[in-house]
Amino acid sequence: MKLKEAKEIADSLDFKKGNGLIAAVAQNSESREVLMVAFMNKDAFLKTLTTRRMWYYSRSRKRLWMKGESSGNAQLVESFCTDCDGDSVLFRVKQIGNACHTGSKTCFFRKYGEKGEYFSLDELFSVILDRKDRPKRDSYTNELLKKQKKLLGKIKEESTELIEAAELKNKDEIVWETCDLLYHILVLLANKDISLKEIYAELGRRSYKPKQS
Repeated sequence: MKLKEAKEIADSLDFKKGNGLIAAVAQNSESREVLMVAFMNKDAFLKTLTTRRMWYYSRSRKRLWMKGESSGNAQLVESFCTDCDGDSVLFRVKQIGNACHTGSKTCFFRKYGEKGEYFSLDELFSVILDRKDRPKRDSYTNELLKKQKKLLGKIKEESTELIEAAELKNKDEIVWETCDLLYHILVLLANKDISLKEIYAELGRRSYKPKQS
């Protein structure tokens, strides 16, 4: 974005309300998961829009900083929107690596008020992509990524086992085999450089949504 256009947007925001700062929310553009919340002053906001990389203002260090400047875990801006009061901005970003300084994918990893733990497909796919980018010795995922024939054989095997579980009408077995099959399918997608965003987009193009009356 050109500086002139960025300044026009910045002028529409209320930096005075927060003593020169606005809240900046970084959201994963694919999974829509909130990654982190920090602050921007006007300069950080302008640099974010003109460079398409997330810049923040550190209140403790009193300076601008670019996400990933030391860790390499950069955030590339894909789109953004402002709130109704003009004192916060939601940025949809492509996250390189993990967002949190603890090594977690997101800063919001402490969960409360939930009945049991869960692990989403997006989280699983993120782990698989991490193995692809940073291989580990004796990793089963890395072995599958290197050996497509074995991977395809496992998908066939797990599909058969899921069908057998369904025929037996054993709920626990169906859940177990479904997880096995989904994991191997996600490894295949990673191997073929296909993102979950592409899968979600294809699902959106199909006629699954209820028709408007």
